[in-house]
Amino acid sequence: MPTTTTQEQRDHRSQREREHAAAARKAFIAEGFDLVADTYGTVDGAFFEASAARLVEHAGVRPGDRVLDLGCGRGAVLFAAATAVGPDGYVAGLDLSPGMAHATAADIARRGLRNVTARVGDAEDPGFPSGSFEAVLAGLMLFITPDPAAVLHAAHHILVPGGRFAMSAFGALADPRWSRPLDAALAFLDEPAPASSPRQGARGGHPAFDSDASIADLFHSCGFAEVRTVEETSVRVIESGEEWWRSQWSSGRRIRLERIPTDRRPAAKAAALAALDELRDPEGLLRSETRLRFTSAVRVP
Repeated sequence: MPTTTTQEQRDHRSQREREHAAAARKAFIAEGFDLVADTYGTVDGAFFEASAARLVEHAGVRPGDRVLDLGCGRGAVLFAAATAVGPDGYVAGLDLSPGMAHATAADIARRGLRNVTARVGDAEDPGFPSGSFEAVLAGLMLFITPDPAAVLHAAHHILVPGGRFAMSAFGALADPRWSRPLDAALAFLDEPAPASSPRQGARGGHPAFDSDASIADLFHSCGFAEVRTVEETSVRVIESGEEWWRSQWSSGRRIRLERIPTDRRPAAKAAALAALDELRDPEGLLRSETRLRFTSAVRVP
């Protein structure tokens, strides 16, 4: 006897497919950052520290605040927030990557910080009760999550009324040519990835972060007010092609680079460095500009 798929069944199947895709995305993120937990930030440390300090400033973190750092990585934002809250405050960090969370927890212990913690956790379900924090921070992570609205709703729940949420994200590439070196390397994959786009997120970034207006719409829909986004530019001079190559292998990009067959990696590196060399300015310098968007908002009581 023929059966008919009802709309309810189709919706249920679609929901299962979305959940499966989200779980796969989270596993991919965790795997990628596990790979670089030991070296993350070692090449670009000054950039991460400076952007973390600016995020804490935009969040208006104050002495004595309780702060949650989502996607804490190796602690750039976490430790900047710890300095801002002082000994009377408290800072907790969560990261999907066990490697990142465990390495940062060890760093916390070495520093002897008794009011700072880091553990494995999901930003969509942080596991804290309502009103636990005066500020929630998300440094360079919200745009790669599969469901940023779920993260914002969770943050809204655990913030005190009037609490602040602040995030940083990459803006559009200042010079789209800077996507070419990595694209040149990834062309050696068995199934080459599509070329990067100049939009926010470049490779897999959520479209809600494409513009100030779309960011504001997302935050307003999740119960936040006083949404403010500012864009700042960070300029870095790269000392050599080798330094740039090491930075790629010490970032979340490593998971893609690892999938280049071993016998092709020397050619992939040579192609990437050749493309990089074409980006030297008239002085012969590799001068890279990174646009960062900082968004701050207040939880509506």
